[in-house]
Amino acid sequence: MEENAVILNKRNFGGRRKIQIKKIEKKKNLLVSFSKRRAGLFRKAEEYSKKSGAQVAILVQSPGGRFFTFGGPDSASVDSILDQYLAGMMPSSSSSASCKNGTVVDDQGKSKPVEIEENTMEE
Repeated sequence: MEENAVILNKRNFGGRRKIQIKKIEKKKNLLVSFSKRRAGLFRKAEEYSKKSGAQVAILVQSPGGRFFTFGGPDSASVDSILDQYLAGMMPSSSSSASCKNGTVVDDQGKSKPVEIEENTMEE
């Protein structure tokens, strides 16, 4: 009886465990996961936009190559939000960020490629 008590005490019950994040290999599982996570991301963005009044634009490309967009709050479109963002990103000597040749350089000097396609789909 004491052996069982010792074994039970050594077990790790419940709690959060650290999981390794890696790419999903099975195409079907990948597409299902993408669809669910995209919906969750858009739902969170909408909630954030409504609660804070911030304008939010999300552009996502699926593993299959389709584009999905979200713009908020309410009637704000991704195009209008991106236009406002890019207008503020025009190169000038006094700005803290610049946009050159499809690359955005942020305040910390990190550059990120920017590619905006006309062929977007909203869902």
